[in-house]
Amino acid sequence: MFGTLAIAMTVRDEPRGESSMRELLAAAQRGDAAAQAEIFEAYKLQVARQVRRMTGNATAVDDLVQEVFIAAFSALPSFRGDAQLQTWLHTITVNKVRNWWDSRRRRCMREARAAHEPPQTSQTPEDHVAAGEHLHRLYEALGELPDALREAFTLRAIERMSLKEASAVLDAPVSTVSYRTRRAEKLLCEALGIPWRDEA
Repeated sequence: MFGTLAIAMTVRDEPRGESSMRELLAAAQRGDAAAQAEIFEAYKLQVARQVRRMTGNATAVDDLVQEVFIAAFSALPSFRGDAQLQTWLHTITVNKVRNWWDSRRRRCMREARAAHEPPQTSQTPEDHVAAGEHLHRLYEALGELPDALREAFTLRAIERMSLKEASAVLDAPVSTVSYRTRRAEKLLCEALGIPWRDEA
């Protein structure tokens, strides 16, 4: 799947033992600063990679990682463990990145109005775009997608999550995530001038 727009950009860290993680999480929920610091160290690179993949903007990573963990630690006392901590952090990251894209679009519209010029559109793409090339244009096109489609695509095609994992992060049925991913890929192919083949 995702043969047309495949991007090999995924790394998985080894998880901490379940018992040890439960103890660490319980301490962090009680406000233990050392436990929170350990969680931050354990997951910051995963969150940073997710942010980088979902935004395509290296300069946004540090600020968004901070926002994710500030939100996570604020909400940690209410975390019930229904989902894995990593999945929960993924969900928070998706929400923060969504806000980042919304803010970016509003800023671009303000700048375009101030300059009395219409927003710039993507240039005509080359006939074929190899995996990993022209990422700037890919992320420009991603930014034009509705949030639901962009998030499904980035989790599946870029984060390489399974349908079940992406379904948990997005709190949406597997069938919905599958549809959104295919729809996003079709729209991206159209935006980039790439022939699209539905492999569903």
